[in-house]
Amino acid sequence: MALTQSQPTPKPRFQIEKIVLGIVVLLLIIGAIFDKPISRTLMDQNSIFGTVFQNYSLIFPSIIIFMAAQVLFYRIQKLESNAIGKFSVMFLTSVAAIYETWQAVKTALFYTIASLNNIKHKAPIGAANNDGGGKAVSPTWYLPTLIILTLILVIIGFALCHKWLVAKDEAEMQRLTYVALAAIVAVFAADTIVNSMKALWGRMRPYEMNQGWTNFTSWLQINGENGHKSFPSGHSQEGWIALLLPLFVSPKLGNKRRNTFIFAVVFGSLVAISRLRLGAHFLSDVTMGSFISIVVIYAVARLLNEKLMGDPLH
Repeated sequence: MALTQSQPTPKPRFQIEKIVLGIVVLLLIIGAIFDKPISRTLMDQNSIFGTVFQNYSLIFPSIIIFMAAQVLFYRIQKLESNAIGKFSVMFLTSVAAIYETWQAVKTALFYTIASLNNIKHKAPIGAANNDGGGKAVSPTWYLPTLIILTLILVIIGFALCHKWLVAKDEAEMQRLTYVALAAIVAVFAADTIVNSMKALWGRMRPYEMNQGWTNFTSWLQINGENGHKSFPSGHSQEGWIALLLPLFVSPKLGNKRRNTFIFAVVFGSLVAISRLRLGAHFLSDVTMGSFISIVVIYAVARLLNEKLMGDPLH
């Protein structure tokens, strides 16, 4: 009698999705009950860890747009098109890359100036006006530093993207074009959702609480537009945008894709934890901010793999 080799049982298609959703729901339930005691226990606006991530973690939306713009820049060069059309796309994508670098450096410098002013005035180093109610006076070195750093980073970015893209074949460039367009949509979609919810919820941040925390509100309560924007966390949402990075890695480079994914998960988690530590957000804030980016990127990944390239996402 011939022996038949048993086949491994395939994993349920939505097993990971269910686990992630379950974790999010659990954290939101915990936040609804324990947001106040968690933040009162963890909050420290003198946290170096929290301050570093507050100041310099908002980089991946700009990095993703920069990469996407460069993909489109190189892609148009290989297509049969008129010179004016090619020049227009190449010009616009270059402007977009430079602008996104400028914005990332500008944001980092804004937070750096806030931290330096806090040190000067003996205030908590991580104290920052996240809702834009006031602005510190910019020092004389601000604009030259902004221009110089932007130029340096743009040159480095162009060089790295050239090394990455110049040798790609037509099939890979076509795939990357789909990824680039979808990534741009994902970045702006997640950002729009979070900013709309921030304005609608009108929740005060932990560091805005009065001495008795009587002005605390649960994330379940919608307060309307009042200038407060704690729920959801924008830093957490932008930190988890790093999950788009693995999509830019060729499917043939499995180990590199996996390592990039692990890096993105670790980075997004650290950003979320840092917002709790600094007292800028509650647990429910960072959970919802993280979830918005995760679900938007998941939807984009499924669309890319199933609808555009016929490669089912398992």
